[in-house]
Amino acid sequence: MIIIKSYRHHNKNDELYYVEAAYPSKGSYNKKKENEKFFIENHTIEGSGTNLTGNIPLTIAVPANAIDVTVFEDFTRNHNKTLLQLSAAATGVGVATGLTVSIFVRGSRLPISATIPAGSTRAFQVENFEKLTVSNPSATTAGTLNVFIQKTFCIGCSNQNKKPNKGCCF
Repeated sequence: MIIIKSYRHHNKNDELYYVEAAYPSKGSYNKKKENEKFFIENHTIEGSGTNLTGNIPLTIAVPANAIDVTVFEDFTRNHNKTLLQLSAAATGVGVATGLTVSIFVRGSRLPISATIPAGSTRAFQVENFEKLTVSNPSATTAGTLNVFIQKTFCIGCSNQNKKPNKGCCF
């Protein structure tokens, strides 16, 4: 189950916006002043569980020999800042395999790539996040990637499609 949460925010003029979540990536909002042209929203991609709180990861099964399996992809052009918490977890009876992740950001041809050893966690903060992929170099052992993603983005920034960061609210 994927849970996307949205929250209320203030813009740079300290005016309050209420944001309601919708699936998959669109939200509705009510703003305090009708003449404002932007708002900020958070989407959180996380798992769920009974009596669990905090950064609850979403569990992704990664087959042996998997190459560039897309875990999450953002098809919007909204300016964003994203926190990714990724860990390679044990599968089955204590068996774990290291996984290679690639984080793609807008404006860069080369992804940020890292190998996460079995049982380890890595955190990344990036700007203008586009896609997360995972590969499993093990020929015989499936892997598990635990993912927690929190993406803060601006909708309606002036000249957003022409000059992505100019005039953005954060």
